[in-house]
Amino acid sequence: MLLVFTSSSHAFDKKKAEQELKELKQAIQSVQNELNKNRQQQSTTEKSLAKADKALSAATKALTQTNREIKTRQQKLTQLKKEQLRKQQASQAQKRLLANQLRSARRSGSQEYIKFLLNQEDPAKISRMLKYYDYLNKARVEDIRSLQTTLQRLETIETEINQSILELQSLSAQQKSQQAQQRQLKVAQQKALTALKADYSSNSQRLSKLKRNEQELQQLLTQLEQTLKNFSPPQSLSGLAKFKRKLSWPVKGAILHRFGSAKLDSSLRWNGIIIASQEGSQVKAIQHGRVVFSDWLRGFGLLTIIDHGKGYLSLYGHNQALLKNVGDFVEAGEPLATIGQSANFQRSGLYFEIRHNGKPQNPLHWIKR
Repeated sequence: MLLVFTSSSHAFDKKKAEQELKELKQAIQSVQNELNKNRQQQSTTEKSLAKADKALSAATKALTQTNREIKTRQQKLTQLKKEQLRKQQASQAQKRLLANQLRSARRSGSQEYIKFLLNQEDPAKISRMLKYYDYLNKARVEDIRSLQTTLQRLETIETEINQSILELQSLSAQQKSQQAQQRQLKVAQQKALTALKADYSSNSQRLSKLKRNEQELQQLLTQLEQTLKNFSPPQSLSGLAKFKRKLSWPVKGAILHRFGSAKLDSSLRWNGIIIASQEGSQVKAIQHGRVVFSDWLRGFGLLTIIDHGKGYLSLYGHNQALLKNVGDFVEAGEPLATIGQSANFQRSGLYFEIRHNGKPQNPLHWIKR
């Protein structure tokens, strides 16, 4: 009865979780639709950049998956070859053991048995010897079976090794094709970036663009926060309050722009920090949470936003590829994206923010130093 109740409860929890996820995605989709309306107002160059960034993201994500599969196959191949060596050594040892047993049997074998019978040895002694011979025969049969099992496994391993090699060759060809595609898309991205820079050549134009980008981000965050607040199913997210000065860095690197510093010597301030990092480096979640945005946003490029509960959000922008989708739960240290140069950012790096109830927080007050 307990087992039936537990199974039913688990099925109910799974069904409930799936329903919650479906409702959350629908709620966030309405925010996404509103954002898409704003995109219609984007300039041709901005649309071109968004298209280039997204195409590069998809190609990079596919390449990342291929690299992961290659690594898994290589590990499997290494394990198979180690097992093959162990089984070969075991089969040699088993063959030597059987050879010794057969030589011993030939030396004594049936002659000893007949001698006991003809000499009319003590019946009790004959009985013991018969049991001894029976034990030896059974042991030999068992050793032969063990050798057969080892040889069969060796044959299976050989097949698996050949299959793994073929899979690796196929994945390697796929990897080269994806790398070539990624290089082409990077060229397209750079062309779009150059065109966008030409659109905003003066400081006043750039400042106007920065203000508009900040407003768009603020609008997105306000809508997300309202959606999460009104989202009926309870969320098992405990916020970040108890993790102050304990959170890990989302990526390692030098800080290019600090929280609160001026943008273009104007009254505009950075609401987060820019961390310089090598292109392709992994961006990791600072704490457990659920992805509530994973898309391109003007001024911030490919952006992931995580809801940590209790009004806490973390933002990760200017990525090359987004690895998570809306609704995905993530753990602290789990890869979210890869470092890039999206949205007209001058060099590869990460834009990182923490917000609480809509108010920007200094990330350096939350990350362990």
